[in-house]
Amino acid sequence: MSFGVTKANYMLFGTDGMQWIRRPTRFDPKYQIPTMKHGGGNVIVWGSVSRFGMGPLRWIQGIMDKFQYEDILENTLRPYARNSLGRCFISQQGNDPKHLSKNIQN
Repeated sequence: MSFGVTKANYMLFGTDGMQWIRRPTRFDPKYQIPTMKHGGGNVIVWGSVSRFGMGPLRWIQGIMDKFQYEDILENTLRPYARNSLGRCFISQQGNDPKHLSKNIQN
């Protein structure tokens, strides 16, 4: 049994790309999208998914390093996998250097 693991960046306000809207009149206030100067911030989360559904989400504080990733594996992924998937599971992850560090491989 395998499941994938991902890290995502979500915008709290607005979008980081183009947004297309169909509207009858351009300047009617009910068709305008509110904006926030300077982006408004974002949230980075780590999550997992298996054939049984979504796993837990963890908020990432700042830039994730190998120590924060190890904490996620030990305190979020392993308990979820053992309780939901059993002892026999395969974790799939990307080629990010923190995933391949000796600390994580051990």
